[in-house]
Amino acid sequence: MLKSSIVRLVAYSVRHPLRIIALSVVLAILSGVYVAHNFKINTDISRLIETDKQWSSLEHAMDTAFPDRGSTVLVVIEARAPEFADAAANALTAALKADPKEFVAVSQPAGGPFFEHNGLLFPSTDEVLSTTSQLVQSRPLVNALAHDPSLTGLAGTLTTSLLLPLQLGQVKLADMSHLLSQSATTLDRVLAGQPAAFSWRALVDKGVATDPARAFVTVQPVVNYDALEPGASASKAIRATAASLHLDTRYGATVRLTGEQPLADEEFASVQDGAVLNGIGTFIVVLVILWLALRSGRMILAVFITLFVGLAITAALGLLLVGALNMISVAFMVLFVGLGVDFGVQFGVKYREERNRDDRLSAALMHTAHSIGVPLTLAAVAVALSFFSFLPTAYRGVSELGEIAGVGMFVAYFTNMTLLPALLKVFNPPVEPVSPGFKQLAPVDDFLDRHRKPVLIGTLIVVIGATPLLTHLRFDFNPLHLKDPHTESMATLLSLKDSPEAAVNNVSVLAPTLADADQKAARLRTLPEVGRVTTLDSFVPIEQQQKLMLIASAAQQLLPALQQQPAPQATDAVRVAALKRASNQLSLAADDHPGPGAAEAKHLSATLQKLAAADAATRERAETAMSEPLRIALKQLADLLQPTEITRDNLPKEISTGWVSKDGHALVDIAPKVKPGVDPNDDAMLARFAHAVKKAEPGAIGGPISILHSADTIIKAFLQAACWALLSIAILLWIALRRLSDMLRTLVPLLVSALVTLELCVVFGMPLNFANIIALPLMLGVGVAFKIYFVMAWRHGQTSLLQSSLTHAVLFSAATTATAFGSLWLSHHPGTSSMGRLLALSLFCTLIGAVVFQPVLMGKPRQRRAKQKGI
Repeated sequence: MLKSSIVRLVAYSVRHPLRIIALSVVLAILSGVYVAHNFKINTDISRLIETDKQWSSLEHAMDTAFPDRGSTVLVVIEARAPEFADAAANALTAALKADPKEFVAVSQPAGGPFFEHNGLLFPSTDEVLSTTSQLVQSRPLVNALAHDPSLTGLAGTLTTSLLLPLQLGQVKLADMSHLLSQSATTLDRVLAGQPAAFSWRALVDKGVATDPARAFVTVQPVVNYDALEPGASASKAIRATAASLHLDTRYGATVRLTGEQPLADEEFASVQDGAVLNGIGTFIVVLVILWLALRSGRMILAVFITLFVGLAITAALGLLLVGALNMISVAFMVLFVGLGVDFGVQFGVKYREERNRDDRLSAALMHTAHSIGVPLTLAAVAVALSFFSFLPTAYRGVSELGEIAGVGMFVAYFTNMTLLPALLKVFNPPVEPVSPGFKQLAPVDDFLDRHRKPVLIGTLIVVIGATPLLTHLRFDFNPLHLKDPHTESMATLLSLKDSPEAAVNNVSVLAPTLADADQKAARLRTLPEVGRVTTLDSFVPIEQQQKLMLIASAAQQLLPALQQQPAPQATDAVRVAALKRASNQLSLAADDHPGPGAAEAKHLSATLQKLAAADAATRERAETAMSEPLRIALKQLADLLQPTEITRDNLPKEISTGWVSKDGHALVDIAPKVKPGVDPNDDAMLARFAHAVKKAEPGAIGGPISILHSADTIIKAFLQAACWALLSIAILLWIALRRLSDMLRTLVPLLVSALVTLELCVVFGMPLNFANIIALPLMLGVGVAFKIYFVMAWRHGQTSLLQSSLTHAVLFSAATTATAFGSLWLSHHPGTSSMGRLLALSLFCTLIGAVVFQPVLMGKPRQRRAKQKGI
């Protein structure tokens, strides 16, 4: 009954080809119009996984309490001196806050007015005492620098405030070596025409980074999830604002973007990188392969028309079913093309064989339908079932992909059984002089036939013996490993691996009150895996009264000096004279005080002499490099000496709202402890951290905890889908084949191919990850189709399968699919490349399982029955 229905369908298409073609074209046009008007991609990756109720409640509670925590942009400002980096960050923050259309919130972690005024309250009391004491002792120097912070003043200060005490024995030249060395290095860069800046803060604080110095701005952008890059507009606005402020010329600052949103945006962009060129190359190679398989331009054209008509209809049906594609379900096009080409090649190669036997076009098409109709039907249904098996899983991204691809298999089947024969009837390809196949493989067929049992037993021994390798199969749960390290956002993030501002591996706990948050924080700080715990109270320093007294005492002596009116700008001639005097004094000091510091003094003396002899423009650059950071540093020092007592109530709104919600919920932020020399993104370390925190606080989410939860959900989804797929395919095969042995002859090679693929993943060091695991449903579909083709041919008594037209069709169909996979392998994007590698590996295993192992497993065919009802 099934076969007769298929034959009647093909017969109608052959008798009325123009009617079928016209109907197909109309459907394709209507589908194209629908797709053009309704095409939408939801790029919100948080919607790809449907979490359980408990996890969803945690995420919902966090999102409700702190809606501005997600999709952030971390603006990294780098300069030659921290003073310049801070000034650039302040200017950029002020400008971004003035653009609420693009930015919901803008803040400076560990920066901005709050920390500039109150930064001295956060170190310990002993550290504050030490710092203020040193500042008071340096009052004469501070006074001299504040009086004339120009290059002329600096040269004079060097002569009077430092070299005179040196002559009097009050200081040693060795104590000045760092100042002298850094000054010479900075001025040497000026003379060489290189970017330069002298950091006065780094001079007294060796822990301050200067190569480069960094400041940070955190931005909550307005995102558009209907766009392929939802945060692109905000990122463009940040760059445009930075350019309009001339941060590069004013402060020698560069601006780079990283964080959750730029990482996601550049992920989408990097996937597209080279896609057009790869697509053209793939198309050309596929054309060549199809030519080798079909040997007719008319047939190739018919296959492509059928493919594109089916793709248009599938795209329209997919959008009708799911409303909007997601970042995984867009891959339905690859699945449809791969299997749509397979159906077309199977039909086309069988047609060539039948046309060789009977040169009548219509008769050859009918014979083709009679021979290939049932195998193609079973393959289409089995592949669709394998895709539909993802529908009940929690991996929504792949579930929607399976829904669209499953429907697409029926579309591909019907277009290949209607439109393709109609096109072939109209195009009328030439008669086939030679039947397709690989006659040269006859010796291999004979060898496998004679040595069937040894080959079968040997294969099973190797495959089963290698199963212990599966205990080493690894799932790389860190999505950062799948990102292109050459993109700006990822390269910037990697450069921040030791900076707490990156915070990519931090996790969060939502507490009902701030008191509960502090209790949780105290408990979490005792965990050896935890490096830092932050709550709102972390911004309220302890022992403030003692610190305020110490700072006030220092301010009483230093603020008059810092707030004095600076001297007027000297002429360039005066500046040259001051440089020469300082150079001569340094040379004399080096001669009079040999030993440590003398070489640095000689070096600076020579550099000052060169600077005095240079042109005025060079000295202006030196003025900027030496004096501008000093002016900024003096203002920062004045601000630090004027703190106010901090309480929860007077914390800036941008801080308090980030840690306590409107309804009183409080946030606890936990960072992992990273030992020296350990990669901050080490999977094992992050897993220990996540498990330790989750055990202590079951409500913790974010960072590696969320990633591990997603990994568990995805793995369970694929295991669940595999079970559903095998069960549904087994039931289908039982209904169609009516023999348990034949069902096993189809499923066992499929399972062996899958097992070998996973074993080779271990051998080649290819871990599964969020990207390449998507290859498994595709190969399940391809594998089922191939296995059904061979078992149906065997049931009909066909022998010498390796040299048959079936193997010809399967090999060239696999070659077209492999070409597409190969283009993915060559991608610069690590996730896409890993998917291509696993697809190529699994395709190879699937092909060997179908072409070599399955014929050996099946053995010689049974005697065909005189007549088989239904099939």
